[in-house]
Amino acid sequence: MVTVSTDTPEEIRDRRYAHGLRADMLSDRDLAVTDAFGLRNLGYHSGPPTDEVEALPVPTSLLIDRDGKVLWVDQAENYQRRSDPRVVLAALKRHLD
Repeated sequence: MVTVSTDTPEEIRDRRYAHGLRADMLSDRDLAVTDAFGLRNLGYHSGPPTDEVEALPVPTSLLIDRDGKVLWVDQAENYQRRSDPRVVLAALKRHLD
């Protein structure tokens, strides 16, 4: 499991255990990964005014196989919401069992 966000590496380091998440967390300040998957949020930037990131990604969960093929996608309609863990677990079971 890998998470990608526009947070700085320092922000990730300082907050990585706030929610008990044990995934590898990567910084995408220049939106390279976000743009590679076509996930740039073009409609709304919810970052703080002091944040230097030009945009934010659409909250998305992806299941990608070892060959880079996207097996499953779940996107949030509300930028403040993420996929329910039960939805993600069901996708993992369906594609990996």
